[in-house]
Amino acid sequence: MSLRSVYLPVPSIENDQIVLTGDEHLHLIVARTEKGEVVEIFDGGGRVWTAVIESVNKRETVARVKELRQAPPPSAEVILAMAMIRIPAFELALEKTVEAGVTRIVPFAAARSNVVPGNRHDRWTRIVIEAAKQSKHYYLPKLNVPVPFAEVLSIPAGSKIMFAEREGGSLRPALTGSPVLYLVGPEGGWSDEELVAAAKKGFHRVSLGAAILKAETAAIIGASLIRYELGE
Repeated sequence: MSLRSVYLPVPSIENDQIVLTGDEHLHLIVARTEKGEVVEIFDGGGRVWTAVIESVNKRETVARVKELRQAPPPSAEVILAMAMIRIPAFELALEKTVEAGVTRIVPFAAARSNVVPGNRHDRWTRIVIEAAKQSKHYYLPKLNVPVPFAEVLSIPAGSKIMFAEREGGSLRPALTGSPVLYLVGPEGGWSDEELVAAAKKGFHRVSLGAAILKAETAAIIGASLIRYELGE
């Protein structure tokens, strides 16, 4: 059984003790964490502390550090640029693509997006954190604020991929280096203007097969296939 993970971006360690409060403390209470249980605490930048719970009360959890290690960084950067879709579907894609290994998510408004993001960045950040904890990704993926499509096309990348239903080729030839930037469109599909603009910026149009996939499904499968082709 894997150790329970706790995210603490700026841990304060005194006399080998870490005091946990706020959301992470509440999560440990809900999980019925007990004295003597071993947990791991990570800062989102690769540092991981193995610690033993010393006490749990209503206000805080106290853990004693036993070991510090530096986790290796991801072998390749994988950036998902995701068009705004229905919020529940977008949040599902956010959670599962982090689990699959994306290192950055860039939401954007496509021509056929019919949803505005609203003030959800804090909620989405929590989803990213929980997904990273679940999948043991010790480098927390970066979550950008929503940007225009033109800005997405200007993100520097070694591989530029646009998953599309029309005239898409194979994935493997499109993977030419890191970072890998892949685009997933809205529920209504890409407009002709977006397809042309992406091609002019060097994006390779890639197919995910004959089936018509939901946008969130394409995002999740795309992340998994890219990591697989990269040897992971």
